[in-house]
Amino acid sequence: MAIKRDIAEKLMCGKGNLNSSSFSVIPDGYLGLVENSSGRHLAVVCGEKSEWNKAWKGAEFETADEHKKIKIGMFPLNPNNAALVRRLIGWAAPSSCGVNGISVAFSDWLGVANSQQPNLFVHKQIKPVLVDYTPEYSNLLQWNFLEAMDTATWSVLSSGYKGDWAANAAGLKTEEEIVKALLYGYSGIGVDCSDKIDRAVEELSVEESEKRFGELDKDFKEAIDKSYLDAEFQVGDVKIKFEEKALHRMVLEFGQAIMFLQNMYKDYLDDTPWDLDFEVDLSRCDKALTPQEHYFLANELKRAAVKFDTLCVNANTFKNEMEENLAYHAGIAKAFDYRMSFADTALAFDDLAAVAKSFHQRVNFKLTHVLWLAALQTIAKTDGTLLKQIAEKAGLQVPEAGELTFEKEAGRAFAAAYDKILGCEEGKEKLPVREAVEKEIGLYEANLATLVNGFIRKL
Repeated sequence: MAIKRDIAEKLMCGKGNLNSSSFSVIPDGYLGLVENSSGRHLAVVCGEKSEWNKAWKGAEFETADEHKKIKIGMFPLNPNNAALVRRLIGWAAPSSCGVNGISVAFSDWLGVANSQQPNLFVHKQIKPVLVDYTPEYSNLLQWNFLEAMDTATWSVLSSGYKGDWAANAAGLKTEEEIVKALLYGYSGIGVDCSDKIDRAVEELSVEESEKRFGELDKDFKEAIDKSYLDAEFQVGDVKIKFEEKALHRMVLEFGQAIMFLQNMYKDYLDDTPWDLDFEVDLSRCDKALTPQEHYFLANELKRAAVKFDTLCVNANTFKNEMEENLAYHAGIAKAFDYRMSFADTALAFDDLAAVAKSFHQRVNFKLTHVLWLAALQTIAKTDGTLLKQIAEKAGLQVPEAGELTFEKEAGRAFAAAYDKILGCEEGKEKLPVREAVEKEIGLYEANLATLVNGFIRKL
């Protein structure tokens, strides 16, 4: 039996205030978010014989009084039901970004679902990555990858945003972390190989590094020299040349990282049954790649048949190198067909449009601290006592609300001090930051919109 839309809406409205943006068609029925005195719920209206009836968890269906063959249920916003929403409503699930276009990524450390953020990207040629979450955040905040994905799901559903969005599990180092992220439906996987780069090689003398290189397999050494020496590599408008001793040092420094990435890709990310972004993450190694190192890494991964979509570096670390050798790095990324991804964008770059243009409008900007700064702005305007506690925990002076921007030193300091503020020390109560923000959700959404729109206008 087909259920009429007006009947479903009437039944939901009878349970509380229906968020009309969230009202959606599903097989054999409809769903929507409903707010009442007991909080926010997922209302599901369906036929009594729907194959999905038993899939929803946390509550029971009841028969509609005036429509005996129609059932309605008021379900909690739990992980099971979030996963079903992503399965049944196409636009509520993340999708991959690929290697073209501009995207901006956000890290939500509080888990505050909001209906404003997704809609900021309506009719924009920018794809939002609504989840960019790392094991570091998970361990610190005691908030897991599935919860981060579910928060984004409820935000998208409540906003009614039907454009594409992505979710990236970043900074993964172990097989277990990769498998979990795949199971949770993330559309992007970022593998952190920073600690696989042997920085100690940089301290070796020429004699020591040549001795270590000389101990490698003879055929491998000959192949490396033949591939890179006495040749010029055209990337865009510039050419790259390699020197023998520097090349051998690169092999020693990056060899383990390349093998690690190759193994992770072949075992878990190659030939997935859905489109998936693979990010090579170098953002934590505190190293700015030279053009030769950048080319060597990209070329060796290509030779190993590793297809990656973004190469992530820290914007602060890479800024000076970009200014000196921008044409080389942009040319390499284009030649090997991937996008550059910049962590801590807001703390490093002022002119995002110029950066995007330099990389041929193929770039990902990680706006890591934006949601956190919007939350701090909200607290600064509404809860002076909590703001003082936050400042004390961070070891900083209590700021004025107007100082909490990326342009101000205080704003940058509080953005970077999230770990001290949100971390839970043994024997001490966790500060009620999330609760304070949820209480002022309208102001939080307004602050968030102002910050995000500021970056969108720059692009």
